[in-house]
Amino acid sequence: MSHNYSYGIVPPFNTVALFGADGQIGERILSALLTSKRHTFKVIAFIPPSGQLPGGTDTTNVVTKTFDLGKLTREDLASNLKGVDAVVSALNGEALIAQGTIQDAAADAGVQRFYPSEYGMHNIYRKPGDPQGYVHPAWNMKAEMNEQAIIHPAVRAGRMSFTMIGCGDFYDQYREKVWCPWTQSPDQVEEYTIHTIGDPNAQADYTHLDDFAAFLVATLLEPEKSKDQFLNVVSDTISHNEIAKLLKKYTGKDVKMDIRPNKDMHKVIADPSSVKEEGLKQSAFPVDFWFLVKGLQGQGRFVRPASQIHNERFGLTRTSFEAYFKHRSPAAKETKL
Repeated sequence: MSHNYSYGIVPPFNTVALFGADGQIGERILSALLTSKRHTFKVIAFIPPSGQLPGGTDTTNVVTKTFDLGKLTREDLASNLKGVDAVVSALNGEALIAQGTIQDAAADAGVQRFYPSEYGMHNIYRKPGDPQGYVHPAWNMKAEMNEQAIIHPAVRAGRMSFTMIGCGDFYDQYREKVWCPWTQSPDQVEEYTIHTIGDPNAQADYTHLDDFAAFLVATLLEPEKSKDQFLNVVSDTISHNEIAKLLKKYTGKDVKMDIRPNKDMHKVIADPSSVKEEGLKQSAFPVDFWFLVKGLQGQGRFVRPASQIHNERFGLTRTSFEAYFKHRSPAAKETKL
């Protein structure tokens, strides 16, 4: 198949190995790779033995391989990465520990580009009256893996490059009824409850998962623009009160604001078991972690300066909260806020 390389002097990467292709983030990346209208990618999708690709995936250009964290070896993995141009890690949690071995194997196989599983934003937690700063274990693990990735011997020697992609809070996580209550269909709820810690008028950065995936694919299409780069993609910068107004406008449902003081964040971080409300424990994330994120958002600290946001580098559109709500509720009222 012929390709048009007019969008970059260096041709796009052709073969991409995606680790964690069955996860919440990985499946969006996989979909973006397979539906790209600008290039036909060959994808090697690595999933755990118990995993499976999302239903309806067009597997025409996909080779599926399983990897077992308990049996993963550098040598075996390197043989499976021969001919791969770029490795994208979409691992999380305990699986993230395997990322170092994956990059070692990628280097052995001659892979040109490595994408660590960043896809977020790290903040320092500061306790009242304590001059020491702290990093939550979930962020610290990511930070540690990121450090290893960018100082990897193959990267230092110039045999491999990296692309680090950060973003805002992923706002369309459908499994997250507590973290992202607005993802629930209005047919399923009597009213919405948005949990806020601190100032509900403080704005924070948010990213739509499909915007993020499209951005990642764009960096694969233009390797020179993304070589050894720290890039960030943000879809919207908005406050919880603004989100609540849009949610009510486009669903017609009442929106309750559960506004808690900063001291609640400090209390939960000190003792996660202090949370007794079962409804607040229904997140896939530890309760102290999402209290921390919401608290930092309420402090106005979960934002990046415009100079550190790179949406325009690849000419991609962004999905604002209003566009997201409007798309999901095409018959919604058009009254002004």
